[in-house]
Amino acid sequence: MHSLRDQSSPYSILLATVVLVIMAAPNVVFYLLDRALAGQIATQPEPTGGSLVFGLIVALVLQLIIFVAAMVPLLIRRRLDGRLFGPSRPTGSWLALGFGLVAGIIALFTAYGVNIVLALITGTEEPVEQQLLQDALGGGLTLLLAGVIAVIVAPIVEEVVFRGVLFRALADRIGLWVGAIISSAVFALIHIEVVTSQPIALGGLFAVGLALALAFHYTGNLLVPIIGHAVFNAASLSLALAVDRLGLDELVAWLGSVSLAVRAAGLG
Repeated sequence: MHSLRDQSSPYSILLATVVLVIMAAPNVVFYLLDRALAGQIATQPEPTGGSLVFGLIVALVLQLIIFVAAMVPLLIRRRLDGRLFGPSRPTGSWLALGFGLVAGIIALFTAYGVNIVLALITGTEEPVEQQLLQDALGGGLTLLLAGVIAVIVAPIVEEVVFRGVLFRALADRIGLWVGAIISSAVFALIHIEVVTSQPIALGGLFAVGLALALAFHYTGNLLVPIIGHAVFNAASLSLALAVDRLGLDELVAWLGSVSLAVRAAGLG
């Protein structure tokens, strides 16, 4: 494998910013509209399984449409090609799988560790309120769709935008560590449900972004952070399901500050 040092970034900071705005703006608008309508929705009956499934399908389609729209500037600038995935060729896919699993495990423990420390400092144990996670706890088809979004779609979409384009543009122009820090901070803040429901959990998401950015830099293969991101989300979803299904609330509460890391892991 080759590191990103072996290939200069094909993206300018301006181009990366345009991609980021196209990707992030609709999600922020949708969230704000949802919050604005929350009072009206609260007076309606609880959503049925069918409406939850429909909502998840709509969310999945919208996410894919937004992602395609975000790739248009790269297409216009003739930058939507193999360089997006880094200097390491697909022949290193098995190595990418191994490195990705390691990166995901490192990101998982680092994020949980950061959240535990922050919980100890602040005395906070309130969980993150993420709609996707709540939908997953419904089980059945809603769990399957939420799993597809969290473990397959989100890792691909977010890694292409935040690591493949944004981090790479920043690292190449202003330095590895500054680029990693800025892109990881933006990655954390874009999870607006975490920002509004449990801000200290942003520390864990920042740690995830940092770990995945460094994994991409040193392996030069975007498959590594994609797999690492998928591992993190799959583990977070599995832990949340375990707590919900197996009735581990008392055990988690007994562990004190670990409750923020497990009950409120959140999805990156």
